[in-house]
Amino acid sequence: MKETVEVPLAPGALNVALALGIMSGGVALQWAASHAQSWWALLAYGVAFSFLYLPLYSLLHDAEHRVFHTTLWVNELFGTLLAAGFLGPFSFLRACHLGHHRRNRSDAEMFDLYYPSQNLQRQRVIFYLLYLGGFWLLVPVAMVLILVWPRAIRGQLVRDPSAVAMVNGIPESFMRRIRWEGLGVVLLHVALIYGLELSPARYLLLYALYGLNWSSQQYVTHAASPRHVLNGAHNLKAWRLYELLLLHFNWHLAHHQHPRVPWLYLPRYDDTTRVRPGYLMAFLRFWRGPQPTQEPAPSPEH
Repeated sequence: MKETVEVPLAPGALNVALALGIMSGGVALQWAASHAQSWWALLAYGVAFSFLYLPLYSLLHDAEHRVFHTTLWVNELFGTLLAAGFLGPFSFLRACHLGHHRRNRSDAEMFDLYYPSQNLQRQRVIFYLLYLGGFWLLVPVAMVLILVWPRAIRGQLVRDPSAVAMVNGIPESFMRRIRWEGLGVVLLHVALIYGLELSPARYLLLYALYGLNWSSQQYVTHAASPRHVLNGAHNLKAWRLYELLLLHFNWHLAHHQHPRVPWLYLPRYDDTTRVRPGYLMAFLRFWRGPQPTQEPAPSPEH
């Protein structure tokens, strides 16, 4: 489906307010967790942090597509700040995500499927490692590798075909910028921990809970969708309040068909030819793990 309708402008003021509120709330939860007097209070702050930062990624995602704000420098500034909150370099995350739009549902990105010729046990191990937190963890790990051992990211350690496709899609000219951004991310979090006298262990615990929560939901909008680069996603039906928390990220087919549409307007772009599965049922079915397929990979022109 080609984008033939007029694209609305980004809700810049709303996005800036949301970004500042989410990031401020995240710092406040980190401070509260570091000073919690009981394990249940610490867990409560961690769970709250893990859900509060879900819309942080939705805003970061719009910044990657340059639809967070109509003013480019504001878009790039907040994209960099939101990426730092996610614990990754903005240019790295943008390059990986835009590459995802080109590789969607290809052999390099069919995480919910496997061919009969593939090793099922290996595919299952990769699947559960990714979606039980590994998907998010790969970002800060990649950032550290780029900072201390840049060549490792280009193949000395990276062997998985999906990871190779992702990394090889990053232009070499981006690497210097990514390293500077990565250094900024590290310095920002070190400054927060020491400046606010936070517990490093509890700080990382909250991020681990967020990584688990975020990773577990990241492929739900793609799993069991057609093997089609453009249409390989779903517009999932979610509880209204949860959809607002996600900033309409459940309207993922609409996003792939109209990537220049800001999050606020995605429900206007429903593909009425497609069934809308329920978010919760799609999430539960997802945990069956990789399913067999003999369907060929989509062609690039799709």
